[in-house]
Amino acid sequence: MAVVFKRYQIEFRLIEQSDIEQLRQWRNRDDIRLMMVDQSEVSQAQQQAWFERLDSHKNRHHFALWFRDQLIGYANVSLDESDSASTGLYIGHEKYRGSMLAICVGVGLSEWCFEQQPITRINAQVVPHNQAALRFNESLGYQVIEQNDSWVFLNKTQQDFEQARERLLPLLSRFS
Repeated sequence: MAVVFKRYQIEFRLIEQSDIEQLRQWRNRDDIRLMMVDQSEVSQAQQQAWFERLDSHKNRHHFALWFRDQLIGYANVSLDESDSASTGLYIGHEKYRGSMLAICVGVGLSEWCFEQQPITRINAQVVPHNQAALRFNESLGYQVIEQNDSWVFLNKTQQDFEQARERLLPLLSRFS
């Protein structure tokens, strides 16, 4: 249960064997899976193979999200370019879906990226029909840079993020 960092009462932990089945079940739910780049269902064998490869990708960081000693979701950071990262997350725990915790995770993950990684921007991509995710990303400072029938591509600089975080501070202060 190694905590990599903690922000806004969310613990970003290394994923452990005991986490992967719950993460897989959440990830396979239609309301989560159909919003992902890879929308296929993940088998237990595929999930196990993914877990066993986690340490081999040095430019990717995967986190089990914990709140009040409960696994609530998943987040990742990919450093695919020298100056940028891409992130993804989902809150799978039914009690916390649609709550402020997603904002706490998004802000905390962005802070970690800009503080701990040598990047100047963070990228995201969202399916166009996922209006909730688009509003969520825009609240975190993302700007739409391109859109096609399949995807909306967004990015934010540290300055974009800091301006958005300033607007979110009254909400975040409840979790400080």
